[in-house]
Amino acid sequence: MLAKEGRRRYNNLMEKVIENLENIKSAIARAAERAGRDPAEIKIVGASKFRDIETLRKLWAYGGVEAFGENRVQEFCSKYDENLTWDFIGRLQTNKVKYLIGKVRLIQSLDRPALAEEIERLAAKHGVVQECLIEINSGEEANKGGLIAEEAEEFLASLGAYAHIRVRGLMAVAPQGIEESELRACFTKVEGLFRKLGKDREGFDILSMGMSHDFELAVECGSTMIRPGRILFD
Repeated sequence: MLAKEGRRRYNNLMEKVIENLENIKSAIARAAERAGRDPAEIKIVGASKFRDIETLRKLWAYGGVEAFGENRVQEFCSKYDENLTWDFIGRLQTNKVKYLIGKVRLIQSLDRPALAEEIERLAAKHGVVQECLIEINSGEEANKGGLIAEEAEEFLASLGAYAHIRVRGLMAVAPQGIEESELRACFTKVEGLFRKLGKDREGFDILSMGMSHDFELAVECGSTMIRPGRILFD
Protein backbone atom coordinates (compact mmCIF):
# COMPACT_ATOMS: atom_id res chain seq x y z
CA MET A 1 0.00 0.00 0.00
CA LEU A 2 2.80 2.41 0.92
CA ALA A 3 4.69 1.56 -2.27
CA LYS A 4 1.55 2.15 -4.34
CA GLU A 5 0.95 5.51 -2.66
CA GLY A 6 4.56 6.52 -3.26
CA ARG A 7 4.26 5.64 -6.93
CA ARG A 8 1.04 7.66 -7.22
CA ARG A 9 2.73 10.69 -5.69
CA TYR A 10 5.71 10.29 -8.01
CA ASN A 11 3.44 10.07 -11.05
CA ASN A 12 1.69 13.25 -9.92
CA LEU A 13 5.09 14.92 -9.57
CA MET A 14 6.06 13.92 -13.10
CA GLU A 15 2.79 15.25 -14.44
CA LYS A 16 3.59 18.57 -12.78
CA VAL A 17 7.10 18.63 -14.27
CA ILE A 18 5.69 17.99 -17.75
CA GLU A 19 3.11 20.73 -17.21
CA ASN A 20 5.89 23.08 -16.09
CA LEU A 21 7.89 22.28 -19.23
CA GLU A 22 4.93 23.03 -21.47
CA ASN A 23 4.35 26.32 -19.63
CA ILE A 24 8.01 27.25 -20.15
CA LYS A 25 7.73 26.48 -23.87
CA SER A 26 4.63 28.68 -24.09
CA ALA A 27 6.42 31.50 -22.27
CA ILE A 28 9.36 31.17 -24.67
CA ALA A 29 6.97 31.42 -27.61
CA ARG A 30 5.38 34.59 -26.21
CA ALA A 31 8.77 36.20 -25.49
CA ALA A 32 10.06 35.25 -28.93
CA GLU A 33 6.98 36.74 -30.56
CA ARG A 34 7.53 40.01 -28.70
CA ALA A 35 11.09 40.09 -30.03
CA GLY A 36 10.19 39.00 -33.56
CA ARG A 37 12.09 35.74 -33.20
CA ASP A 38 11.42 32.10 -34.05
CA PRO A 39 10.85 30.20 -30.77
CA ALA A 40 12.49 27.15 -32.34
CA GLU A 41 15.79 29.01 -32.02
CA ILE A 42 15.67 28.77 -28.21
CA LYS A 43 16.77 25.53 -26.55
CA ILE A 44 16.09 24.40 -22.99
CA VAL A 45 18.77 22.99 -20.67
CA GLY A 46 17.19 21.79 -17.43
CA ALA A 47 19.22 22.92 -14.42
CA SER A 48 19.08 19.58 -12.63
CA LYS A 49 20.92 20.20 -9.35
CA PHE A 50 19.37 18.10 -6.55
CA ARG A 51 17.02 16.31 -9.01
CA ASP A 52 16.92 12.52 -8.97
CA ILE A 53 18.00 10.55 -12.00
CA GLU A 54 14.66 8.77 -12.44
CA THR A 55 12.91 12.12 -12.88
CA LEU A 56 15.53 13.20 -15.41
CA ARG A 57 15.20 9.98 -17.37
CA LYS A 58 11.43 10.32 -17.58
CA LEU A 59 11.66 13.96 -18.63
CA TRP A 60 14.26 13.05 -21.24
CA ALA A 61 11.95 10.37 -22.63
CA TYR A 62 9.14 12.93 -22.86
CA GLY A 63 11.33 15.31 -24.87
CA GLY A 64 11.65 19.06 -25.12
CA VAL A 65 14.83 19.38 -23.06
CA GLU A 66 18.10 19.47 -24.98
CA ALA A 67 20.34 18.58 -22.03
CA PHE A 68 20.57 18.62 -18.25
CA GLY A 69 22.90 21.12 -16.62
CA GLU A 70 24.78 20.22 -13.45
CA ASN A 71 26.51 22.68 -11.10
CA ARG A 72 28.56 20.30 -8.97
CA VAL A 73 30.96 17.70 -10.25
CA GLN A 74 30.40 15.27 -7.38
CA GLU A 75 26.65 15.25 -7.91
CA PHE A 76 27.10 14.90 -11.67
CA CYS A 77 29.28 11.83 -11.17
CA SER A 78 26.77 10.28 -8.77
CA LYS A 79 23.93 10.32 -11.28
CA TYR A 80 25.66 10.29 -14.67
CA ASP A 81 23.78 8.31 -17.30
CA GLU A 82 25.43 8.01 -20.70
CA ASN A 83 22.00 7.82 -22.36
CA LEU A 84 21.24 11.42 -21.39
CA THR A 85 22.92 14.58 -22.63
CA TRP A 86 24.69 16.66 -20.00
CA ASP A 87 26.17 20.14 -19.74
CA PHE A 88 28.24 21.49 -16.87
CA ILE A 89 26.99 24.95 -15.88
CA GLY A 90 28.67 25.64 -12.53
CA ARG A 91 32.02 27.12 -11.64
CA LEU A 92 34.63 24.49 -12.43
CA GLN A 93 37.83 23.79 -10.50
CA THR A 94 40.74 22.61 -12.61
CA ASN A 95 41.21 19.44 -10.52
CA LYS A 96 37.63 18.37 -11.36
CA VAL A 97 37.89 18.64 -15.14
CA LYS A 98 38.99 15.00 -15.38
CA TYR A 99 35.52 13.85 -14.31
CA LEU A 100 33.78 15.70 -17.15
CA ILE A 101 35.83 15.20 -20.30
CA GLY A 102 34.14 12.76 -22.65
CA LYS A 103 30.92 12.85 -20.63
CA VAL A 104 29.51 16.36 -20.97
CA ARG A 105 28.41 17.96 -24.21
CA LEU A 106 29.26 21.51 -23.12
CA ILE A 107 31.32 23.06 -20.39
CA GLN A 108 29.43 26.34 -20.10
CA SER A 109 31.72 27.99 -17.56
CA LEU A 110 35.11 28.39 -19.22
CA ASP A 111 36.47 31.60 -17.72
CA ARG A 112 40.23 31.52 -17.20
CA PRO A 113 43.49 30.38 -18.84
CA ALA A 114 44.33 27.71 -16.24
CA LEU A 115 40.98 26.02 -16.82
CA ALA A 116 41.45 26.15 -20.58
CA GLU A 117 44.89 24.55 -20.26
CA GLU A 118 43.51 21.66 -18.22
CA ILE A 119 40.56 21.09 -20.54
CA GLU A 120 42.94 21.05 -23.50
CA ARG A 121 45.34 18.64 -21.80
CA LEU A 122 42.67 16.13 -20.84
CA ALA A 123 40.69 16.42 -24.06
CA ALA A 124 43.88 15.71 -26.01
CA LYS A 125 44.59 12.75 -23.74
CA HIS A 126 41.13 11.30 -24.44
CA GLY A 127 41.22 12.14 -28.14
CA VAL A 128 38.14 14.38 -28.05
CA VAL A 129 37.32 17.99 -28.81
CA GLN A 130 35.54 19.55 -25.84
CA GLU A 131 32.92 22.14 -26.72
CA CYS A 132 32.75 25.09 -24.33
CA LEU A 133 31.06 28.40 -23.71
CA ILE A 134 32.95 31.37 -22.34
CA GLU A 135 31.29 32.58 -19.16
CA ILE A 136 30.66 36.32 -18.91
CA ASN A 137 30.18 38.02 -15.55
CA SER A 138 27.53 40.37 -16.91
CA GLY A 139 27.06 42.28 -13.66
CA GLU A 140 30.78 42.35 -12.85
CA GLU A 141 30.02 40.83 -9.45
CA ALA A 142 33.10 40.16 -7.33
CA ASN A 143 31.72 36.92 -5.85
CA LYS A 144 30.95 35.29 -9.20
CA GLY A 145 33.04 33.57 -11.82
CA GLY A 146 33.24 34.65 -15.42
CA LEU A 147 35.11 37.25 -17.42
CA ILE A 148 34.03 40.85 -17.67
CA ALA A 149 32.95 41.65 -21.22
CA GLU A 150 36.08 43.66 -22.02
CA GLU A 151 38.30 40.61 -21.36
CA ALA A 152 36.42 38.19 -23.59
CA GLU A 153 37.88 39.02 -27.00
CA GLU A 154 41.49 38.54 -25.92
CA PHE A 155 40.62 35.36 -24.04
CA LEU A 156 38.78 33.92 -27.04
CA ALA A 157 41.76 34.70 -29.28
CA SER A 158 44.07 32.84 -26.88
CA LEU A 159 41.94 29.73 -27.13
CA GLY A 160 42.79 29.46 -30.82
CA ALA A 161 46.03 27.77 -29.73
CA TYR A 162 44.09 24.79 -28.34
CA ALA A 163 43.20 22.14 -30.88
CA HIS A 164 40.94 20.23 -28.49
CA ILE A 165 38.70 23.10 -27.38
CA ARG A 166 35.89 24.38 -29.57
CA VAL A 167 34.19 27.54 -28.35
CA ARG A 168 30.50 27.54 -29.28
CA GLY A 169 29.48 30.86 -27.75
CA LEU A 170 28.88 32.65 -24.46
CA MET A 171 27.12 31.95 -21.17
CA ALA A 172 26.03 34.55 -18.66
CA VAL A 173 24.42 34.60 -15.21
CA ALA A 174 22.76 37.94 -14.56
CA PRO A 175 22.65 39.52 -11.11
CA GLN A 176 19.57 38.84 -9.02
CA GLY A 177 17.44 41.46 -7.32
CA ILE A 178 18.03 44.26 -9.80
CA GLU A 179 15.54 46.38 -11.71
CA GLU A 180 14.27 45.07 -15.04
CA SER A 181 15.96 47.92 -16.88
CA GLU A 182 19.33 46.96 -15.36
CA LEU A 183 18.73 43.29 -16.11
CA ARG A 184 17.88 44.09 -19.71
CA ALA A 185 21.05 46.16 -19.97
CA CYS A 186 23.14 43.20 -18.73
CA PHE A 187 21.56 40.82 -21.24
CA THR A 188 21.83 43.32 -24.08
CA LYS A 189 25.51 43.91 -23.38
CA VAL A 190 26.27 40.18 -23.51
CA GLU A 191 24.19 39.76 -26.66
CA GLY A 192 26.14 42.54 -28.33
CA LEU A 193 29.39 40.88 -27.33
CA PHE A 194 28.10 37.57 -28.68
CA ARG A 195 27.38 39.13 -32.05
CA LYS A 196 30.74 40.89 -32.15
CA LEU A 197 32.77 37.81 -31.28
CA GLY A 198 30.72 35.53 -33.50
CA LYS A 199 31.05 37.64 -36.63
CA ASP A 200 32.77 35.54 -39.30
CA ARG A 201 33.39 32.79 -36.71
CA GLU A 202 31.86 29.49 -37.82
CA GLY A 203 29.97 27.52 -35.17
CA PHE A 204 29.85 30.37 -32.65
CA ASP A 205 26.10 30.07 -32.26
CA ILE A 206 25.09 29.56 -28.60
CA LEU A 207 24.13 32.36 -26.25
CA SER A 208 23.18 30.76 -22.93
CA MET A 209 21.28 33.35 -20.87
CA GLY A 210 18.21 33.13 -18.69
CA MET A 211 17.18 31.07 -15.69
CA SER A 212 13.90 30.46 -13.87
CA HIS A 213 13.32 34.07 -12.86
CA ASP A 214 14.53 35.90 -15.96
CA PHE A 215 14.40 33.62 -19.01
CA GLU A 216 11.62 35.51 -20.80
CA LEU A 217 13.60 38.74 -20.74
CA ALA A 218 16.71 36.83 -21.81
CA VAL A 219 14.81 35.47 -24.83
CA GLU A 220 13.68 38.99 -25.72
CA CYS A 221 17.34 40.03 -25.57
CA GLY A 222 18.60 37.30 -27.91
CA SER A 223 19.31 34.22 -25.81
CA THR A 224 19.40 30.96 -27.75
CA MET A 225 19.56 28.72 -24.67
CA ILE A 226 17.87 29.01 -21.28
CA ARG A 227 18.63 27.10 -18.08
CA PRO A 228 15.45 26.80 -15.95
CA GLY A 229 15.63 24.83 -12.70
CA ARG A 230 13.13 25.65 -9.99
CA ILE A 231 10.39 26.68 -12.43
CA LEU A 232 10.79 23.38 -14.27
CA PHE A 233 11.08 20.88 -11.43
CA ASP A 234 9.11 22.42 -8.54
